[in-house]
Amino acid sequence: MNTSQLKKFAQEARRKLLEQVSAKLNFVLNTDSAELREKTEQLKQLRQELGRTTKEQLIEKVAYTWFNRLMALRFMDVNDYQPLGIRIITPKDGYTIPELLDEAKRGNIPEELKVKRQKIYDILDNKIPSTNPQSEAYKELLIASCNHLNTTFPFLFEKINDYTELLLPDDLTSDFSIVKDIRDGMRIEDCKNVEIIGWLYQFYISEKKDEVFASKSKVKKEDIPAATQLFTPRWIVEYMVQNTLGKLWLQNRSKSRLREHMPYFIESASLEAEYFLKINSPEEIKFLDPASGSGHILVYAFDLFTKIYEEEGYNTSEIPQLIIENNLYGFEIDERAAQLSALAIMMKAREYQRRLFREELKTNVICFQDLRLSKDEIKEIFALKKIQISNELMHDLLFMQQATNFGSLIIPKASTTEILKVNNELIRLFSDANIFQRNKIDYLISAFTQLINLAGKYHCIVANPPYMGGNMNEALSEFVKTLYADSKYDLMACFMESIKAMLFQKGFMGMINQQSWMFLSSYESLRKKIIKNTFIDSLLHLGARTFPEIGGEVVQNASFVLWNNNINAEGFYIRLVEYENSELKRIKTLDAIRESRSSYLFKVNQLDFENIPSSPIGYWISNQYKRIFSIGKPFGEIGFPKVGMQTSNNYKFLRFWFEVKTDEFLNQSITAPKWIKYLKGGAFRRWYGNLDYLLYYNRNPDFIKQQKNATVLPLTKLRELKCTWTDLTSSPFNSRFAPIDTFHDISGHCFYPTEKNQLQLLAYTNSKVFSNLINVINSSFHFQVGDVAKIPVIELNTNEIQYINSLAHQLIEISKIDWDSRENSWDFSRNGIVSLCLKDEQEIESLYDMFVQHWQVKFFISHQKEEEINQRFIDVYGLTEELTNCIPLEEITILQEELNRKALAKLNSKLTRDPETKSVNNYDELNLKFNSSEIIAQFISYTVGCIFGRFSIDREGLILVNQGETLVDYLHKVEKNKNECFFLPDEDDIIPILEEDWFEDDIVSKFYHFLKVIFGEKYFNKNLSFIEEQIGKDIRKYFIKDFYPDHIKRYKKRPIYWMFSSPKGSFNVLIYMHRYTPDTVSNILNKYLKEFIGKLNTRKEHLERVKETGSASDKSKAIKESDNIQKILVELHEYERDILYPLATERIEIDLDDGVLVNYNKFGKAVKEVNGLNDPATKKKVKQFDWIDTSQIR
Repeated sequence: MNTSQLKKFAQEARRKLLEQVSAKLNFVLNTDSAELREKTEQLKQLRQELGRTTKEQLIEKVAYTWFNRLMALRFMDVNDYQPLGIRIITPKDGYTIPELLDEAKRGNIPEELKVKRQKIYDILDNKIPSTNPQSEAYKELLIASCNHLNTTFPFLFEKINDYTELLLPDDLTSDFSIVKDIRDGMRIEDCKNVEIIGWLYQFYISEKKDEVFASKSKVKKEDIPAATQLFTPRWIVEYMVQNTLGKLWLQNRSKSRLREHMPYFIESASLEAEYFLKINSPEEIKFLDPASGSGHILVYAFDLFTKIYEEEGYNTSEIPQLIIENNLYGFEIDERAAQLSALAIMMKAREYQRRLFREELKTNVICFQDLRLSKDEIKEIFALKKIQISNELMHDLLFMQQATNFGSLIIPKASTTEILKVNNELIRLFSDANIFQRNKIDYLISAFTQLINLAGKYHCIVANPPYMGGNMNEALSEFVKTLYADSKYDLMACFMESIKAMLFQKGFMGMINQQSWMFLSSYESLRKKIIKNTFIDSLLHLGARTFPEIGGEVVQNASFVLWNNNINAEGFYIRLVEYENSELKRIKTLDAIRESRSSYLFKVNQLDFENIPSSPIGYWISNQYKRIFSIGKPFGEIGFPKVGMQTSNNYKFLRFWFEVKTDEFLNQSITAPKWIKYLKGGAFRRWYGNLDYLLYYNRNPDFIKQQKNATVLPLTKLRELKCTWTDLTSSPFNSRFAPIDTFHDISGHCFYPTEKNQLQLLAYTNSKVFSNLINVINSSFHFQVGDVAKIPVIELNTNEIQYINSLAHQLIEISKIDWDSRENSWDFSRNGIVSLCLKDEQEIESLYDMFVQHWQVKFFISHQKEEEINQRFIDVYGLTEELTNCIPLEEITILQEELNRKALAKLNSKLTRDPETKSVNNYDELNLKFNSSEIIAQFISYTVGCIFGRFSIDREGLILVNQGETLVDYLHKVEKNKNECFFLPDEDDIIPILEEDWFEDDIVSKFYHFLKVIFGEKYFNKNLSFIEEQIGKDIRKYFIKDFYPDHIKRYKKRPIYWMFSSPKGSFNVLIYMHRYTPDTVSNILNKYLKEFIGKLNTRKEHLERVKETGSASDKSKAIKESDNIQKILVELHEYERDILYPLATERIEIDLDDGVLVNYNKFGKAVKEVNGLNDPATKKKVKQFDWIDTSQIR
């Protein structure tokens, strides 16, 4: 099945239907015609529906209703399932129009269709005027066909005499019609598999899903289906169904040959149990999918039920109806999914029974509907009819007001007996009630029908439940907090509890969930309940990339089967986390089932999990790991890990350190600081670094505490030793030495060791031993404080401590040097290439080679030392059988930008090791592949910093880094006069970046001057050539095209150099924000823009003379250039008049404390647009900040 093509088709079909339905709705609501006057009832229904819902929701509903119907018609056409025996939307072979229409044109309209035949014939014969006779006639036939299918498929083909008929698109027969799109999109070969229904459902709502996630807000109940829909791979469905339904059957029929049809069946301990759920007949088995989606799981269960019935000797013609009526149940909150789920079941049944559609069958797929009565209205009905109900039942009915929000999580508190009794009384009273009461009673009967199903017990329940955590809407969040205290953190965990409640004792449940429930401390109580009250029959630990359409590491899954019984036995666990895609995981699962001694198959007694802190499902760990947990001292008692603070408004209280006045945080007292260095986790990095942020403390903790939900650390933390780690990462656990004068965030937790333990604990947390131990406690991406606190620590002897401390100290030093070698470190001193220049004239290429050699040595030293640390801890913890000291080269975290990580990964295979010491012995034979373009880009960025005075050749470190500093401040800081300086920064803080060198202080001219001053005139051409070779282009083109994007990336979308740029980029100048003054814009206008315009006019005048006196070739070139200059002049005059001049007259002031996000947006369209900084969406967000004067945001 070509899923890529299906996705494209479904998304385009949705967009077209939304557009056409919307247009039709506007027409119907705003037009008065004879045809519409005949449909007053439908118009009335339409307006009533608009009163209950929004216009957008109504359009969405009608669009998906027609998509579902047309999709079903196409599927039945292709498979010759149409009860009429005529294809409804598909032509006969060799024809182009639908067979139904073609037959009508021949005078043959099926007798079963209730249409005005003569009217259709008259339309087709042009006896009745029509702008599109074929489409008008076909519309009548299509609606009649849908009505005819109502008997067989009432859930999908309701009698079309309502507003959906009004909103059916007009064009149904042209090559551009939605009907033609459906035929082309649903290819014949794809329609041979009923799975197409599920795929189309997922793809149809995929763009809606993207919209919901992009909003980053709480998910409304009507958006839950789109946000949570995920089509389960077929092989995982088979695993779950075979090991629930199949296992239940084999418990009862041990000699059954059903095994032959179940490749994913696992011969587990539950098969040998003496006591199990007795089944006398397959008709007794109730199989439920409580989040049925498009019916994928139920459809496969149908296949397996068929095998069971056949084995029992049932008449094959009776089996489909028996399965539909007795065995399969589905619950769903989404109407469109429920329609498709029921359709898929019926289509699957039709595969087995040709005469099936002649029967009036009703599936047991329940689509939840909200109870549209208030509490008072409910009480009123029961009081009028003198029906007594319990508090529990009232409680259940109030939950049913949110049935489409809570769905299968509603577990009735009232007894099944009471629910059935009251329901029967309501049905009895319905006929005697008046019209007003009937509507309300009808609402109640619908709610009771749902409650009866929710209160039922099921033999097997299989689900791929919705995955939703912190973005639940308020009502849903409060509901799960109240009823699902142990699983409230994600709906998928709540479903684990609700499913168990719906199971018969000794029934089976199968699920595919995210793996977080297996490890996170927040699910500890849930795990303990599972271990105590159920038997983990089998578990596939799938890890990432289980779903083919989801790449990356974010969604990590586990599929499992639980038996609702507690036995003391070993369950089967298959570890598939290392395998890269779903197909490979499938193959490895089959291999493990066939070969019981597979290295990734584990047989474990779940009671062993209770011996590990927080009872994680650590099925794969050895006895030695278990011993470590039993003898080690908890890390929390030695390292003292602490949760960080939260500002609850990072836009207001956090800045990158380079955004503000540097002296205010580097040279301040910690007793009343304005800014505090702030640890916020960050990228995968060990030992030292990720020091990017400042906290705006404003010398008063209450300044932050006034923010709702904010927490603040005490100032005493600025005097305590600490190490930090990144909370959220897909990489291995990584920790770093932290400066003592720092606070830390909830995403950058810290542990606070004693001075004696600091280095050894830092080394331990960066070791493979620690990483493997914490993966037992928590295999998710969140390394929480509680998890770290549980990791066992074994005491080292004095010699081991000294040796490990020495290694850790060296690694911290190398990592710090690496971090500080980049200009976005507050301890940056000088660019690496420049710092190697020891004489007046030198070739940059040789300096580059020296730089590479220097850092290659540092890199290999780091690798060697980290592997030594690993080996030490492996030996101490007795894990030589379980672990090696090997570290992949790409996991050495220095030189993150300078080294090619893919090349590093390939280099691993060339490492050779000493057989005794296990250390690498061929470093000297290896050459690392450096990213020369990145290294030279760093050099160019440093040069621009020197041009602006942020850095200096005359003194290391940061120079002009406070607001409004000038050349006078520069000379004071470098302690030289102008004549003594090697290189002076630009005087007016404005550097033009233009296609040609129109100004003396042009960026390229400044760059050339810098090269000559630092490396000498002698090698200037050679040095320039080397630089341009590494960046792959002319230096002017680099500054015009690449420098600013590189600067944006280097400074994390908070640039310190701002590019003032005309709309089409014909005029660009850079300024340095720390040197900005209220006169800067005026200077740009008068000294550069107007002068540039004047120079262009002069050039244009010269070209006019050439056009008169030059050769033919020169004239042609002059015309072309003159025309281009004219376009530029128009652009620049508009830039001057509409944008720059108004800003210059305002003399805008900036405050560095506000940060780049606020200050950059004060200049509107004068500055270059940067996505995530001043694009429309970000600007809109800035205008909502309540701590700034938003009138200044342009």
